[in-house]
Amino acid sequence: MSIERIKKIKNSDNWITQTEAARLRKVSPAAIALLLRRGRLRSKVINGRKMVFYEDVITFKPAPGRPSKNVMQAAIASVNRQEWLTQTEAAKLRKLSMGAIKGAIEKGRLRILKSKDVIFVRKEDVLNYRPRIDFRPESPSQSILPPGASPEDWITVAEAARIRGVDQSTITAQATRDRIRSIKKGRTRLVYREDVVNFKSKKAPGQQPKKRVLR
Repeated sequence: MSIERIKKIKNSDNWITQTEAARLRKVSPAAIALLLRRGRLRSKVINGRKMVFYEDVITFKPAPGRPSKNVMQAAIASVNRQEWLTQTEAAKLRKLSMGAIKGAIEKGRLRILKSKDVIFVRKEDVLNYRPRIDFRPESPSQSILPPGASPEDWITVAEAARIRGVDQSTITAQATRDRIRSIKKGRTRLVYREDVVNFKSKKAPGQQPKKRVLR
């Protein structure tokens, strides 16, 4: 950007076009538009055009992203792999979402080790971790549990579907066929967590779906 243009910017209340902001940061206009949508840059409509605050463009610092492949490999090599897992490995091991693992870390339920800006979780804690289910007093789920049953052992159909990565109808079908233990009262159904985690389809390996013949 020319010195003359910078002088004009400073004399025009510090607002520049998205194209000028992109040139200034050496990025595409789409990248500037994305930052505007996320509220990372202040904007103002002037004469029907969305302008960007010059000072925000100059001082903008990208948010820290995921560690690079080289950093991740160096971090993995620096820890005892028998005792520590990456968050992704922990999520896959317990068939949970990354959000669930991060939430457990924030609540102090999983011990962590930070190496080269990469956070690892204790494998022992991951294996022994049991997600807590908040059964509210007014929730109908609580009333259908048999005496002595642990709320942590029973989950909703929606939660089971998320764990297995399938539709809720699939979980309901398997529960109806008694392939997954369940408790049902009215329209509320709970399924046994262990059955959901350990469930194995009867479909033979390599089995192809039947072809439909159109007539």
